[in-house]
Amino acid sequence: MSRSRPVNSYYDLLGVPPHATEMEIRSAYGRDVLRLQESASDKVAQFRAALDAAFATLVDPTKRSEYDAVLAATTQADVADAAGDTDAAFRYARRGGFWFAGGALVTALTYAFSEGTYFLAWGPLLFGGFQLVRGLLRYLTVQNGARQATHLAVLGGLIAVGILSAGFVGFSETQAAQEAAEGKKWNEMIDATSLDVTKASELVLSVANRPGPWDASHSADMDKASVLYASVADAVGRATAPAALDWYRAGMAKNFREAAAIAHEYALLTAASPASAFEALDKRWEARLDEATALADRFEAQVGTAPNP
Repeated sequence: MSRSRPVNSYYDLLGVPPHATEMEIRSAYGRDVLRLQESASDKVAQFRAALDAAFATLVDPTKRSEYDAVLAATTQADVADAAGDTDAAFRYARRGGFWFAGGALVTALTYAFSEGTYFLAWGPLLFGGFQLVRGLLRYLTVQNGARQATHLAVLGGLIAVGILSAGFVGFSETQAAQEAAEGKKWNEMIDATSLDVTKASELVLSVANRPGPWDASHSADMDKASVLYASVADAVGRATAPAALDWYRAGMAKNFREAAAIAHEYALLTAASPASAFEALDKRWEARLDEATALADRFEAQVGTAPNP
């Protein structure tokens, strides 16, 4: 005969509560004896002997009273032992939690206040984490009634501090790596377009410093400069800059597009064009240069170094 209920006392053996009446005890005993008659084995005989002992004790008021006293004392001792085990497991886990949380917090604080260079407290993190997990496993194996909400709150708080601190460093490192990759791509784009910027600027300066009236060569060179500026504007517009510098990327793309537009309009001029047309384009060009200078000054103020041309 198999039994699914836990057996910790005569009451458990018979499947009755500690306050069961004599009639309930006799009924439960008779029910189990009938079930035992369905099979015969050494285990059944042992179980029948245990049932008989439980029945004989619980139907006798004197024996039952003595048994209840012993059971209560045993239960109290078990509760005390469980409480002691719980406290010991909690103290062990708490020590590990302090080491784990402290190591993670030191790592996070040194990272936050030293601009990305930090002290990774591997010792406290690994030792504390191991002790914390081991203590938690011990704590969770004690009787459920012996656990305390305050214990769980303390351990949960220490775990949260450790995980959040470590998560802050991990997230910051990931973000820094992403920004570094974006910065690398941005610098590669600057290097790739710097020659076109130089060529276009040299063409514009050549036209500006060239003596004599406006002629076809002036228009041809300004048209070449316009194509170069447009190509650079497209490259800058497609590029990905670090998030903190995206304003500079957008501003420079706009500035180069303006340079391409002005150079194109210069290319459309002829010797017969009125002086007012040249003066208007000259003013637009000067305004574009001022805007580029303002962008460069803002960049230098934020980053600490002047931007690449």
